[in-house]
Amino acid sequence: MEQTVTAMIRAAGRDQLSPGWIFLPSGPISPNTLCIRLADDEEMDSLAASLGFPEEGLSTDDLNSIFLWTQQLAGVDPSDDQLLRSYMYYLKFDAFLPSFDAPDPPPPEEVRRRMDRQFYEKLGLERADVACREAGCSRGAVAQSIFCRQHHFASVMGRSSPFDD
Repeated sequence: MEQTVTAMIRAAGRDQLSPGWIFLPSGPISPNTLCIRLADDEEMDSLAASLGFPEEGLSTDDLNSIFLWTQQLAGVDPSDDQLLRSYMYYLKFDAFLPSFDAPDPPPPEEVRRRMDRQFYEKLGLERADVACREAGCSRGAVAQSIFCRQHHFASVMGRSSPFDD
């Protein structure tokens, strides 16, 4: 079955699409980009590629969820552009589009660094009167720990602290 990507999303959202996965051609995707739906099996990737649709899209269950989510964001009948924006966001970030004008989320490395910094800051100040018990460390231990901020971070997170303040 060959249809536009937005027609597939609409069909899935109305439970008119049998289970499977959609596959797209290489290159940019527009609301009018043709795609195919194939049943879920071990050979679907090679079959799709042989038919000229080498790029794996999403499952029909995901398309259904994307349609319903976009319908909530847009109202009763989302436009093709809104459906495509929602589809592309989900495909790229494995998350539902928060709003049509939402920026892309920050890269995972940036999110991790922010979370690490928040954790590091919550450890509080190091105590000058209680030494860190890590061999060779001259820093003070944080409250409720035998380690300084760096070594407590490493102990809890299982990796070295990216911070040295």
